[in-house]
Parts: sequence; structure tokens; C-alpha cells
Amino acid sequence: MLLHHTFTGSDKVADRRRYSFYRGLFTGDVLNFSKRSPFVKEIMFERIYPTKIILPMKMHYGVPATPTVKVGDYVRIGQCIGVPEKGTFSVPVHSGISGRVSDISEIVLPNGIKTPAVTILNDMKRTRLESVKPRSGFKLTAREAMGIIRDAGICGMGGEGIPTAAKLRRAKQEAVQEFLVNCLQSEPYSTSDLVAITEYPDYVVLGSCACARAVGASKCVFLISENRKEQRQAIANSIERIKDDFKDLQFDIKLFRERFPQGYYRLVARALYGKNLVLGETLEKSCKAVLFNCSTMLACWEALSDNIPMMSRIVSVTGDASGGHNMLVPIGTPVSELLSNAQDIKNGSDRIVWGNCLTGIEIKDAENTPVVKTTSVISVVRRMDVPRTPCIHCGLCSECCPMNLSPNTIYEMLNQGLGQKAAEEGARDCIACGCCSYVCPSGIDLTTSIASFAGEGRIIEVNSLLDNSGSEGRAPDDADMYYVGEASLLEDYADSDEDSGESSPDSITLPFEKDKKV
Repeated sequence: MLLHHTFTGSDKVADRRRYSFYRGLFTGDVLNFSKRSPFVKEIMFERIYPTKIILPMKMHYGVPATPTVKVGDYVRIGQCIGVPEKGTFSVPVHSGISGRVSDISEIVLPNGIKTPAVTILNDMKRTRLESVKPRSGFKLTAREAMGIIRDAGICGMGGEGIPTAAKLRRAKQEAVQEFLVNCLQSEPYSTSDLVAITEYPDYVVLGSCACARAVGASKCVFLISENRKEQRQAIANSIERIKDDFKDLQFDIKLFRERFPQGYYRLVARALYGKNLVLGETLEKSCKAVLFNCSTMLACWEALSDNIPMMSRIVSVTGDASGGHNMLVPIGTPVSELLSNAQDIKNGSDRIVWGNCLTGIEIKDAENTPVVKTTSVISVVRRMDVPRTPCIHCGLCSECCPMNLSPNTIYEMLNQGLGQKAAEEGARDCIACGCCSYVCPSGIDLTTSIASFAGEGRIIEVNSLLDNSGSEGRAPDDADMYYVGEASLLEDYADSDEDSGESSPDSITLPFEKDKKV
């Protein structure tokens, strides 16, 4: 079986390795990770047009954006309705529907974040901004490409929601050589990233190539499970179609074992480079590589090529007792409207989980809980009363922990108030994957306690990372460009410091329109 491809002019096999970290959860158990039932085809690609959207101003890592509209204002598709304050670590927010603003108030998201939110009632006319249209062909500088991505409001769609432009800037500053694209969606019942690859492979690959060029990487590497043959072939075919436009890049497809939680950056560093990154170490600095989610790359190419800001995403709606659905929905769509379109999912007494069933958060008010930029799945799982007994010291939690921790020991230390000793045992390294709680035969919720303690030690000043290259307290290089205004402003990105002409050493050529093979 072909396990690793290198595309360098001619297609040839580089090696037969399968990459992975140790421990974690394997496929084949009752969660049936790799043998999921086929999703309902006629619903898979349905675009949901909700009656309203609720747009939180904070759906990303950083500080909230500031609403630019008021109650009663008319909003069009693609319009920017929230902008970052000057010099802050944030991203704009855009509307995926047209209609009128009915409310602006503070809400509390399931993860406890308090944020202003703009509610827009859909007029069902689907009126777009005139600027939301395919871009005409031209050359971009790396700075311009990052500016477009920033103004499009793009943040990481597979994890913490770190603003993509800021992460690209850090990668460029660290002179990364490998641009890694995470196609390793290993969460149970979630296939939104896999659908993105299957349906829009050229957009995923072109977005990856554009961003790789922008940061100066020499190799673009796609990480995917060995069992995902359809998606692997889609990526390989797309690379064949576009590789002549990106002759300066080498392309790899590296196959990973089907294991949860595959894709976390510290586990990727261990699997690919044999490095155990300690808390605070970055993939960019230690391995000269940067890791992005494949859906994020799709969003980047939509912004660069089609002037579409981040205003919608694919969301899996599924559970352990029903079929699966993938829906393309405007960001801000209430969870209740997704469930109403998934006819075979009955959620009477079931738990509705905002996220996947191992790491997500149960929600009580589906009517007022929105899909945000980082929501890849809504899980509906049967409510079960798991009997709780004292720890029997079986060691299963230690055997499955991907970070090589002893969750039962750390849990007992925290219960006894021994936080310092728990930290010395590595509690701060917890990635909240939920594996320990899932395998515990005593029904002890180990993850919640340990992950909460770990999170308390990761509070970082809002402007202290990614944007800053070393000067303490310095505002971002282009802080004066953070005002976005009414429209999406994707048509032009003013670059005050660099000449974007052909002679610029920072210029990158992207295959737009006639030259674009999409």
C-alpha cells in the first residue's frame, strides 16, 4: 500500500512509513471511528439558510471585535459587521446572510466566553456586496496576501481559532521550510474536513500553496490518515493539476495511523520529527514547520481568489444513534436550525454537544447557541448514566494518554489541593482530548478537572504572541491597517511599506482566473 508520496516533477514513492504518536485511542472500538456509516448524500451538500444568525464578536483566540452596525441597519452577505480595535489581536466578523440587525447584546458561549453578539434576521433575498466576486489576475506580495487573509476574518478552523494571518507572519519570521496541512480529522463522528477535501480539493491545495509561498516555505506537506483513500486521491489529483504553477514547491502526502487525537501540533512534532515539544515551544521555531487545518486553507483560497470572507463553514451534524449529515452553513447559525434540517436525528432526551463527543460541551439552549468559526461538528449522543465508583487503579487512563501523563495520579493530587505537585507531574501538558475519561471503568471525569487546571496556567496577554517579533509591548507592524469599515475590503489591500510590483523580492504569483485550474 502506498503510504507516502513525493511529487517532484514525476510521481514516485518516497517511503512506506506510517506516522503517529504513541498511545491515544485506536480505531475499531465502539466509537467506530474509521468505519462510519455513509453520510446522507442529498443532505451532505445542502446549504442551510437560517431564519437568523447570532454573530459573536469573539470566535477566535484574542480579544473581541467591535460591532460596526446598530439595531435596524440593513446588512448584506459578505459585509463586515465587527472590526478589531486598532492594535489589538483580533479578526473581523462578517455576515453570511442579508437582512436587518435585530439585536446587539452580550451573550455567554458554551465555553464560558462572554462576548458582544449581533443578531441578524434573514430577509431570504441573499443580497451580496458587490465586492464579493472573483478577483482579477495580478501578482501579490506576501504581505498583501496576509493582509487579504486578515481582512477576511480567517482564523484556525480546527482548534483554538488563532488568527491565520498572525500565524503566517510568525511562520515567515521563523523562516519555516515545511508547510504542513492537517487533514487528520480523527474526532468520532466528525467528517467536515474530509468533505471539504472531497468536494473542494483544488481550493484546499491552492490555498496551501499560496500560504506556503507567502511564508517562504519550500515544501507543502499534506498529513492524512492511511484509511482515507478517497481524500488522499483527491489531494494527489489536485497536486497533479496545479504543480506546474508552483514549480518552486515540493509536495508530499504523508500517511498517519487512524488514531485519536491525531493532528495536535505537539503530537505531529513527535510523529514527524521525533521531537517532544515542551509547553511554550513552537513547531515553527523547533522544527521549522507550521501546521494549518485543511478547512482553513480552503477559506484562505476563497478569500484570495473569490473575495469571499470567512462567513460560512461545513459542519457535521451527527451522533452515535443516527446517520451523519454535513451542512454548509452561515457562521452564527443557531444549532437548533441545523438539527431541524437533520430529519433522522431525534434529540428529545439526548445530549446535544457543541463539538465532538469526547471534547465538546453539552448545551442546554440550542435555539440561542450559534455555530462559530471553530465549530466543526454538532454531536447528538444518547444520555447514559454511568455508574461512578472509586478509582480501581487499573492504569487504563495512563495507557491511553497521548501526552504520557498519569491522569489518575494527577486527579488525586488536584482533589487534595496539591496543585504544585500536580504541575510537577505534568498536569499543564494536558490537551483535554478526553481519552482518560472515556476509558475509565469507574466513570470518573478525569479530563474536566485536569484540563481546567492546565488551562489556568496558559493565560497569555492578549497582544503578546504571534504578532510581535520580539519587542515587548510593541503593536503589530501594520496596526494602522486594522480598520476594515462597512464592506469586506477584500478587493484591495493597501501595502504602505512595500512595492507590490514584479520587481519586489517578496512577490508571489498566484494562478487567478484564466490561469487558475479549479
